[in-house]
Amino acid sequence: MRAVRVLLLCGLGILAAAGCDSGTPPPAVHTVTVTPSSPAQPGVAPSSAPESSAAMRVFDSRAMASAVTRLLTTDYKMTDVGKVSCPDRQPVADGSRFQCTVDIAGTTKHVPITVTGADGKYKVDPPR
Repeated sequence: MRAVRVLLLCGLGILAAAGCDSGTPPPAVHTVTVTPSSPAQPGVAPSSAPESSAAMRVFDSRAMASAVTRLLTTDYKMTDVGKVSCPDRQPVADGSRFQCTVDIAGTTKHVPITVTGADGKYKVDPPR
């Protein structure tokens, strides 16, 4: 729930900043922050991989789908956004890339996700 509040506040901050300069369109890519400090924190699911000195963390696919839905409707101002589905067990690792799928007005589109750090930050590009 805390991650949802952080995402909402970040989105509102971006919208407020965009409203200050009406001549500048919003950026094409948004960064959503999920700050995983432990595997039990919202936004991150524990790995079932064998324990090692550096336990692998993975994103919670349901939390990410919710964040992507919010970004598409709020930041990208898209309408007719249907179900968003993100793949399970994507690693929280800098440079990792994967795609979520979204139904927009009855058409399936892909939303590229790029992890921008080992701390849980990722970029959500517009659907293709």
